[in-house]
This record gives sequence, structure tokens and C-alpha cells, in this order.
Amino acid sequence: MGLFNTRPASARSTFEVWGQRGWGGVDVVGESHYTRELQALLPKPLPADGAEVLVPVTVVHDPSNKYDSNAVEIRASSGVIGFLAREDAKRYAAALDAIQADGLTPSTMARVWGSNQEDWDSGGKRFFGSVRIDLPEPHMLRPANQAPGLPHQILPLGSAIQVTGEENHPEATSRYLTPHGECWVHATLQEAVDESGRTPKPFVEVRIDGQTAGRLTPKMSGDLEPAIRFLRDRGQACAVRAIVKGNQLKAEVVLYTKRAHELDQAWFDSLPQPTDEPSSEAADDGGASAQAEDASPAAPPPLPPADWYADPHGVARLRYWDGQAWTEHTAD
Repeated sequence: MGLFNTRPASARSTFEVWGQRGWGGVDVVGESHYTRELQALLPKPLPADGAEVLVPVTVVHDPSNKYDSNAVEIRASSGVIGFLAREDAKRYAAALDAIQADGLTPSTMARVWGSNQEDWDSGGKRFFGSVRIDLPEPHMLRPANQAPGLPHQILPLGSAIQVTGEENHPEATSRYLTPHGECWVHATLQEAVDESGRTPKPFVEVRIDGQTAGRLTPKMSGDLEPAIRFLRDRGQACAVRAIVKGNQLKAEVVLYTKRAHELDQAWFDSLPQPTDEPSSEAADDGGASAQAEDASPAAPPPLPPADWYADPHGVARLRYWDGQAWTEHTAD
């Protein structure tokens, strides 16, 4: 069975959800009603053992659906190819609504499989297809803060890089500690120098909303410094995807980004033309970026509903969240 990648450029109005893992983890249902749309996505003629393609799809909550007000439609370039299962749709509807309310259409990647197999009833060949989409948990569909308020580029998604020293900068992470235990944020990387010892040592500082959140180890700093300098010379800040996780006792920041040596030519080709005069603001997002974000405060994702959750303070097994803040009510 062959695997084909048919990913075109994203439409301007779509929002590619964060947290994609590169494989379809959520089943789509109802594909049997959309065989024509599925076949249009697959190579012709189909290989004898079938074929699988990677295609971009939109994931849209449609409250007007007469069968289920939580219905979530999966649409590819050929049209509707299925829906989320009823239980999944119920979990994702509100999170998708929040993205759609901003005038954006959530999108992700889907694995579409199809094969012509023998139909025991008719004795002939019949098309069978299936769809799985790459969809993280509802609270991880998008970042909890706004993008940096100055020219920037986000490095491609890559493997995890642990940030160090977060315990020294709780002001940068405290607003992103939620009952879910984790959330995505935009972070920026900035070259800095540690002058506390006898010999100055360069390192990469990690910032969230213009505030220092920690630093990278010397090894990881060296892996990312070339990308930071490259973008700085183009008049752009270097941004990355990061996850803030933990609780009030201990918070962690983990970057998910490609290192400089992992950036492929396709990424370089996708970059816009550099500005005529590199901006000093791109080299230090603690000023203009912070001012821009202060003028347009980041809008955190909707808070979880009132309920009992794992106690973030570690005092008891459960603590009651009233929908706005943690209460003194606990349960063992």
C-alpha cells in the first residue's frame, strides 16, 4: 500500500491546530456515505493493495445539524468525508466554537485510506474507505496566548526541549497553570550572556509574553542560536511552540521545535522576503513586543467548568474548581 502526501498551501482563513503528532489518532465516522469524495482524494487507478493519502481537512462544529447539535464535520478539498463520533463531537464542540468565533476555520491533517475489495454479496469489487484525523485534546487545539506583537517566524514543530530555571520566573508561567495541567503558548528565543562568573557565557533565554521564563542548556542553546541569528538578520524574532505544564508547586516549560540543523529547504523557501532594514526590536522582544501585547492582552482559552479536579496544591486528592478559581474545598 502506498502513502501519498497531497498537502496544498493552507487557505488564509484556516487555523492549523497545534499539537499535531503526524499521525491520525481520532476515528472519523460515516465515511461510507461519502465514497465519491474519498475516491476523489486517492490516486487513480488504486493500487491492488489500496492506498493511503495525507490530506488537509477542516474540522467544523455545525450546531444547526438536525441530527446532533454537537455535530463536527470533516471536510476535504473534495467535500465532506465524514464526522467525528458523537462522543468525540461532544468533547470538541466548545473548543472548536471558540476558534470559529474568531473568524477562523480549524484545520488539521487526515489519513484517508481506500481499497477496492471483493464484495461477498455481489461477487464483484467494492470500494472501502476510512479516515483518521490528527487531533489533540480540545484544550490543546491552540495556544493560550497571542503571537508576539512584532515581526517573527515560528520554527517548525519538532521534538521536546526542556527549559531550565523556570522556578525563578513564576510570573511568566502562573497565568497558564490550569486544571488541565498543560497548555500551549507562543514563546520567543533571545540570545543572552551570563556574566555572573569569571568568563561570560552565551545562552538562549526563553520568553513568554515578553517575560523571561527560563533558559536553555549550553548544548540546546548552541543548537538553536544559528536560527535565532538568521531570523534576527532578517528583522524577525525567533518564535517557537511551547507547553507550560504543572501546578503552583512546580511549573515546567517545554519547547517543541526543530533545531537549526533540522530545518529543511522547504522551510527556508516558505519564508517571506526579508525586510530592507533589520529591526533591533526583533533582537529583543522584551520592549516592543511587550508593549504591543499590553495594548492587546492575550485572551486565555475558556476556563474549565466547575467540578472536582486533581488538587494542584498536592494537599488532597481532589480540590473543587468553581469555574473561576480554586476553592478551599478538598476531598480525599
